[in-house]
Amino acid sequence: MPASKPTARRPEVRPRARRAAHAEPALRDEGQGTRADTLTDQVYQRLRQSLMTGALLPEQVLTVRGVAESQGVSLTPVREAVQRLVVEHGLEVVNGRTIRVPRLDVETYREILKIRMELECLAAKEAAPRISNDEIERLDGVVQAHLAAIQAGDAHRTLLENTEFHLSIYRASGQAILIRIIESLWLRVGPTLNLLFPQYCGSLTGHETHLTAMDALRRRDGDALGQAMRDDLTHGSRYLIRLLKP
Repeated sequence: MPASKPTARRPEVRPRARRAAHAEPALRDEGQGTRADTLTDQVYQRLRQSLMTGALLPEQVLTVRGVAESQGVSLTPVREAVQRLVVEHGLEVVNGRTIRVPRLDVETYREILKIRMELECLAAKEAAPRISNDEIERLDGVVQAHLAAIQAGDAHRTLLENTEFHLSIYRASGQAILIRIIESLWLRVGPTLNLLFPQYCGSLTGHETHLTAMDALRRRDGDALGQAMRDDLTHGSRYLIRLLKP
């Protein structure tokens, strides 16, 4: 019998080494090494604050590049912050390109006012028994700063101190959901409050209602504090509605 041929050994096939999985790189602002989502939050909060305090005017036009340069960031965080504020109706995009602060019509303002009346009075009532003595003392300083700004004819500072006074009281309620809703309404009406100058603020009506509110705070009288907030909204809104009517 012929000799059998030796069986050829099959070459050993080694499994290929798996490629190491790489985590998705964190987005960073060009050249700064800072997370883009954090920068977006920072830009968003600054723009939101500017809207709530009336630092931006109705129909004021913004540019992504202008905001980026003023805040020292790249374009991406600004675009993302603007998108968030458009969703929240704090800003609007006109013709697909122009970023603008909305101008409220009288019907929209009236609707927001009705909601504010209920929610802000509720927050004030909740705040009265909870607010600390230190916070009451601080708010007394805010009221005096508000008066000084009115007397100096400083519209921006007046609105800033007014916002600080109201929102500080509401935040003292400790009602997180309620506070967030109230702030979303201030986001929309803040720019419109510029129309209170110079005639309404010069009358010191708003300052007087703040003094009434401070008296209610010291007495821990929630009903009186809620009424003071309602009176403040009522007096200012009468003037604004006349100006907003076509």
